[in-house]
Amino acid sequence: MKVGIISINLHTRRLNYGAVLHTWMFQQLMDRRDDVQGCEIIDYLPDGRDQGSPWTYFIRKKKGNPVKLLGALLITPGFVLRHRRFQAFFSENMRVSANSYTRQQLDGQRLPYDALVFESDVIWSPGYFNGHFDPVFFGAPAGMRPIPKIAYSASMGEAKLTDAQREEFRGLLKLPEYISMRERYASEIVRTLTEKPVADVLDPVLLADPADFDPITAPPPVRGRYLLAYYTVNPAPYMLRCVDDYAKAHGLKVVEVSVFTHHKLRHRTFTAAGIGQFLALVRNAEAVFSNSLHGTCLSLLYHREFYAMEHGNGGRKYRDVCEKFGLSDRYIAKDAFKPAAPIDWDRVDALREKYREESLAWLDGAIRQIGHDGIRGDRNGGAGATATNGADNAI
Repeated sequence: MKVGIISINLHTRRLNYGAVLHTWMFQQLMDRRDDVQGCEIIDYLPDGRDQGSPWTYFIRKKKGNPVKLLGALLITPGFVLRHRRFQAFFSENMRVSANSYTRQQLDGQRLPYDALVFESDVIWSPGYFNGHFDPVFFGAPAGMRPIPKIAYSASMGEAKLTDAQREEFRGLLKLPEYISMRERYASEIVRTLTEKPVADVLDPVLLADPADFDPITAPPPVRGRYLLAYYTVNPAPYMLRCVDDYAKAHGLKVVEVSVFTHHKLRHRTFTAAGIGQFLALVRNAEAVFSNSLHGTCLSLLYHREFYAMEHGNGGRKYRDVCEKFGLSDRYIAKDAFKPAAPIDWDRVDALREKYREESLAWLDGAIRQIGHDGIRGDRNGGAGATATNGADNAI
């Protein structure tokens, strides 16, 4: 069986580390299967996602505002270097389709796969596609419709839908034969819009063993004890205060991963870290403060003390992760920080192993059923996926 993985990973606007790592890990999982003879990432460019040159990505948004333009000019050199390092990671560590596709091109040619996996991230969030859903992430184009389709760990972001969006969503949910969601609040919405089983599963990063990332992890770029602050969006002032106060109280220096060059005035900031450097920075930190889902996931994986901090656009995705692992006190709403009790890692690991086994069993069932249906020439196995609708993550 040849599998095509499709997500936003190759065209993440802000060069998000997690967007790359979850797809890298998912490809590793497919490679371990005896019934998958080939697995590649489909180079799909969603409408409006063409960033053009990384040299102009921030600058063209700030024209007409001299102060913001100056900030964009300061950010750009580091962003360009990070872009180059991401591209090098793609070419060295990920198998990507030889062809690149737009939505229009997918309407004109059938893809050469036996199964398609719409994998993780905010692929089912209209907030990322100008208020609509991208039909490619449901398999709507003519070139995708004949191929069996699995949604693994799909995300809706904040999952705030209008009535019109709910109806659009309801129609698109008819297309994937197998549906699983990353956030439990999103699963609840999807179950109201389809009669198909909807499973709750883990993000692919949490399906990994920590050692899985060793081959792509760089040597530690920082010596000594430090707190890692990882910001995917500009942190609110209260976040900066929390980080500085915690670091001072625990005798830690602050190291940051972000694009915000001006933060270098406060502490050491990596604006152009490669994927391997980023992993090393998380793995070796004493504590991690982030407004990022995958900053939270990797902290769980590496047993780092962490706090997941709400940002201006919300934080519902990683609040869900904290709740799932009984760590709600590690989610910090605005101006509400207080130190939490030490994490019981034995309990967290036991929960993660339970969820991991359930998630892999669901995925295995979907892929095996597709292989079986393919032999029989039957592509109607959607309702037969081995998931349940139980609220306790039963798969």
